[in-house]
Amino acid sequence: MFKYCRKLMRAALNTTIMAKIIKGLLNGLLRTCRLQVSGVDNFINCAQLQPCVLALWHNRLAIMPFILANNTPAFVYTALVSASRDADFLHTFIHTYKNGRTIRVGHLTRHEGLRAAVRTIEAYRSILVITPDGPRGPRYQAKPGLALAAIQTGAMIFPVNWEADRCWELNSWDGLRIPKPFAKIKVQFEAPLQFDKSKAYTRLQVQEILQDKLSAR
Repeated sequence: MFKYCRKLMRAALNTTIMAKIIKGLLNGLLRTCRLQVSGVDNFINCAQLQPCVLALWHNRLAIMPFILANNTPAFVYTALVSASRDADFLHTFIHTYKNGRTIRVGHLTRHEGLRAAVRTIEAYRSILVITPDGPRGPRYQAKPGLALAAIQTGAMIFPVNWEADRCWELNSWDGLRIPKPFAKIKVQFEAPLQFDKSKAYTRLQVQEILQDKLSAR
């Protein structure tokens, strides 16, 4: 038992060290890039007054902690992260940022993920960050969770996207994108979506609207 605990502690320590190294390298890389961030002022104004959700495709995650920490440092962000061991690094990486939080959700308990999302939105203590096609794809296919949470809470949903004139694309299910040094990056916080309960939107209708808004790649 002691050996097993020691092994777990060593693995956690290695993950933490690696997360901090990757954070330093990524932040250094991004500081060489030309960043153009649009729509963030509207997002800040809305987030100060009511619950908000940021929605982006899974392969756009890599630079978002840097973007949020540097452009909206007053807010706390909570991301839903898989409870699988594969997601341990992402969980640790997010927590290297002082405004980053996570909720671990089992892959086979999606209903609990939805409940956790709704609780986070309704508590209004942090801004929820959701990747509608995560944690395992298919890539660019929005799942029902965000649509259901949007209908239940009436929160403002801000689609977010970024493009770079040159970037690496990793050989992962989502094709994770990382800008190359000195790239020109355009980050866009889109106009928010809100679904009034009185209009009786169906889950499929909302899911299709969100899919369309996030479709720009």
